[in-house]
Amino acid sequence: MRIWFGAFLAGLIIVVGTACGTGGPAKGGNTSNGRQLFTSGAGNGPSCASCHALADANAKGTVGPNLDDAFAAAKANGFKKSTIQNVVLDQIRYPTKGSGMPANVVKGQDAQDVAAYVASAVGKKPPGPPSGQATGKGLYASLGCQSCHSLDGTRSTGPTFKGLFGSQAKLTNGQTVTADEAYLLESILDPDKQIVQGFQPGVMSGVIKKGQVSEGDAKKLVDFIKQQK
Repeated sequence: MRIWFGAFLAGLIIVVGTACGTGGPAKGGNTSNGRQLFTSGAGNGPSCASCHALADANAKGTVGPNLDDAFAAAKANGFKKSTIQNVVLDQIRYPTKGSGMPANVVKGQDAQDVAAYVASAVGKKPPGPPSGQATGKGLYASLGCQSCHSLDGTRSTGPTFKGLFGSQAKLTNGQTVTADEAYLLESILDPDKQIVQGFQPGVMSGVIKKGQVSEGDAKKLVDFIKQQK
């Protein structure tokens, strides 16, 4: 998968049909139950609202990302609700390392319901930074890059962003390239143009279509990748 930026929504590799983790893709989901679980939690566990802001749930948590803002760019770029649902479900199962969020804070069908609710509810207010104004770090989160591209060197579905900029990558055609600004930008804008050995074509592009990310946002993502040393 071309050294890309993780499918800006990948790692979660949400190719409809497979999730990045081993729990399987999102299926259905009861949004009414999901909203209740989001605001009140399950059993003795914490509620999502205690950490996350979400206008539809009148949630004002500040520990974790504001979910309306986090998915603003994804919605602006035309991502389907089902894709966002898969991203949320993947993050429930496999939270970003070091985020402080416990894995599987809700499980099974409850997790499906929460993911379905969040996907249906995000963006029901003027978004935080819309596409074109979001930061590279914000785009990394809102587009789900963290699901496939770690920041700590851990290998996942896609290459880690740690130390990626300036590194050498061998492509499936035998060519060796440098992951410079031009290469990374092209990898984001046209994910399947060049494939790095050890990764498969069609993974990132199953989520991020060629040209779906604006050049301006792609450049912000490249700048963010450059900072991951």
